[in-house]
Amino acid sequence: MGKWARSCALCHVTGEAGAPIAGDSAQWQRRLAQGEESILQRVLEGYNSMPPLGYCMSCEVKDFRAMVGFMAGINQ
Repeated sequence: MGKWARSCALCHVTGEAGAPIAGDSAQWQRRLAQGEESILQRVLEGYNSMPPLGYCMSCEVKDFRAMVGFMAGINQ
């Protein structure tokens, strides 16, 4: 998952700036409860310290869906 390693991992491995940590199901369940569209909107537009597109300028919506699923532990 090269795109993830070059973009999402920058913050989602350590929890930098309050980012939910990849694999921490409790942190991700709270976000997933808001719905996939809400999460995607935040990724696309930016949210708190996360910039728009989360540093992945070459990613498409399908990429973001896959990366969120990976971090939340639902696409493994």
